[in-house]
Amino acid sequence: MKTKILIVNIIILITFIPYLFSKEVDFETSNMEVLENGNIIFAYESTAKIPLKKVKIISDKAKYDKIKNFFIFTGNVKFYDNENNLVVRSDEVTYDKNEDLIHCIKDTIISFENGYTINSKNIFFNRKSNLIYGDQETTIQDNDQNFYILKDKFNLNTKNEIIKSKSAIVIDNNQNKYFFEDLIINTKIKEIVGKEIKVEFKKSYFGNENNDPILKGKGGYSNDKELKVYKAVFSTCNIENKDCRGWELSTEEFNHDKEKKIYEYKNSWLKIFDYKVFFMPYFNHPDPTIKRKSGFLTPSYSSSESLGTSIIFPYFKIISSDKDMTFSPRYYADKSFLFQNEYRQALKNSYVLSDFSFLIGEAGTKSHFFYNQLGDFNQNISYKLNIQDVKGDNYLKKYKLLNTSPLITNDNILLSNFDVNWRFNNAKLKSSFRMYEDLSRNYHDRYQYIFPDFSFEKNINIPKNYNGSLIFNADGYNKNYNTNITESVLINNVLFESDNFINKKGLLTNYNLLLKNSNSYSNNSPNLKENEDYDLYQALKFDLSLPLRKKFETYTNYLKPRVSILYSPNGNNDISTKELTLNYNNLFNLNRISTNSQVEGGESISIGLEFQRENAEVGRVFDARVGNVIKPKENIKLPTKSKLNEKRSDVFGDINYKVNQNLNLGYTFSYDKDLKYSNLDVINLGFNVNNFFTNFNYFTEDHDFGDTENLTNSSTIKINDETRFIFSTAENLRENFTQYYNLIYSYNTDCLAINFNYNKSFYSDGSLEPDETLSFLIKIIPFTELGVPNFGNIIGK
Repeated sequence: MKTKILIVNIIILITFIPYLFSKEVDFETSNMEVLENGNIIFAYESTAKIPLKKVKIISDKAKYDKIKNFFIFTGNVKFYDNENNLVVRSDEVTYDKNEDLIHCIKDTIISFENGYTINSKNIFFNRKSNLIYGDQETTIQDNDQNFYILKDKFNLNTKNEIIKSKSAIVIDNNQNKYFFEDLIINTKIKEIVGKEIKVEFKKSYFGNENNDPILKGKGGYSNDKELKVYKAVFSTCNIENKDCRGWELSTEEFNHDKEKKIYEYKNSWLKIFDYKVFFMPYFNHPDPTIKRKSGFLTPSYSSSESLGTSIIFPYFKIISSDKDMTFSPRYYADKSFLFQNEYRQALKNSYVLSDFSFLIGEAGTKSHFFYNQLGDFNQNISYKLNIQDVKGDNYLKKYKLLNTSPLITNDNILLSNFDVNWRFNNAKLKSSFRMYEDLSRNYHDRYQYIFPDFSFEKNINIPKNYNGSLIFNADGYNKNYNTNITESVLINNVLFESDNFINKKGLLTNYNLLLKNSNSYSNNSPNLKENEDYDLYQALKFDLSLPLRKKFETYTNYLKPRVSILYSPNGNNDISTKELTLNYNNLFNLNRISTNSQVEGGESISIGLEFQRENAEVGRVFDARVGNVIKPKENIKLPTKSKLNEKRSDVFGDINYKVNQNLNLGYTFSYDKDLKYSNLDVINLGFNVNNFFTNFNYFTEDHDFGDTENLTNSSTIKINDETRFIFSTAENLRENFTQYYNLIYSYNTDCLAINFNYNKSFYSDGSLEPDETLSFLIKIIPFTELGVPNFGNIIGK
């Protein structure tokens, strides 16, 4: 009986099914059910082909209603549309063959041949009208890794490849977000058009993680060549906990030229705290993807008492990939012109930086030329060439050229030199040819020539059982200055430095042995013996210390007594007039007389005591150091101020006490050997409470050290994390003379820095008179700065 039923079923399948589907649907399946007289077909793990529609559908389960001409596919559905060159993947898809309508009910991915991918659900595809549409949030990804998030209803025309949506977010491959309303995307030409545009850039896009950059406008479009926004507002400022952004650019038209890589603005107002302050008919700057771009930089305006008003129009020019320059012409109210140019070039093994200017006007013609080149001859030899020349002694100062270039770091002393450095195994050699020019001195005495000037050092390998290291160094120079003074010096040193030795009692010892050969020839020198001089010096220094520690419950005390014995059988030359002060920091140095040509003659014992207390929670809270030098006899050739010329030096040292988190005290002293009077007192007080910080420094030299007494103060009031007032002053108490006042208002955020600075100086320098300035500076970060270095003349004193 079962066999008869099976034979009948096979006859039905063979006879009727090919007839039913031969022209419309072709099923390839290993398992099929036919119900309701062939009107309902179930196919499992099947492939359905509809040749007339040019589609193929693979699924775990397929149901076909012949009467309604309606398909339901479930489980790993892949719908291949060869007519539109796309593939639909979902877990549930229906297909109305009469309407040629595909409905993807569950999560769906549609892949296009051009690289676009759609992720959505409950999505429809009308093949008659070539429209894909839906009302759920949909994400489209292109082959450049840009994402289009369609928040509302959307449709996509597969023929003209145009996407429309009422509300959308575009995330580009730099993680910048673009918000649109009434969005239209043409995927063929990769163009986006929309209204109410808002761009949220990646926070670090302009180089600062604290930025919150934004661009918004009434409408615009974007393609591969440009992004254009109309009625736009642009800013990089973070608005967190603020009523408004620090600055904004409101512009009629914003354009990002993606080929030239520049941002362009037409008819723009720069707003500071929502106030219009500056109008620009046209403005541009490089986009963040490039660092170098030719074009005008932001002009600046300045005013000074001596020069009046001036305007600077800087221009940056890229000459080639390895050359660029900045040309900064200045125009002054007295019709003078100052032309300044900075030139940069990268060579194969070196880098060139030069800066030069010239002034034309009633003051005559003045100029400067600075040149610097750093390079390598090979991997072991490097060099530096530096040339500095000025026409007009006060030219750099008067026209405030200091720090306008990295090369102009001093407006009084000029240095031209050529240095060569050699690097060897365990050795190095430095040589130099130098010329100094002091612009404040008369013509004949302003030059100092030093050539050659060299230094050689080598670590000499010695057996390990010597327990130390051996170093040889040689220094030499030939110097001519003050017209007729000549000095030639050659110094050779051999220094042995022992390792540290610690015995069972914790006593730490080490020693140094120095052999110095000093050769000199001089003419009219105040520092060296006349004509030839040859000396051989020896020195032995033996150091001993006993570090001690005692721990308590909440703190730890450290105590370290130190003794250093210094002996040299040779007497040093007369350096009694040398300006040298002995302090605890140089007490135990082998070369505490700060000269390389000789050693400290005779015998001495240096004694020091160091105490320190550390709190387990806050660290060091107190430390004190005191020292003294004892000698068996006087040495009048040593520096008088150091007291090393006497049998006993001053008693000197320092104390630092952190009273609490708000108060710090520091005291540096140098008392007469018998403690009868003080030669040096330096008192430092640092105090802070809430947002107020102040520091007082009192400095006095008296009796044996001179007659000086000064007081300086620097105070800061911090209004918040961004705003503060800073005041500083210096007072000469001996002469009852204030040296300067400086008052600064500072406002600094991630995108804006504002500084008001009032400075009054009461000293003169050469032909320059005492000065009073009131300056104002705004930095629009990351673009430029606008400022008036002195607008006292403008607003009246």
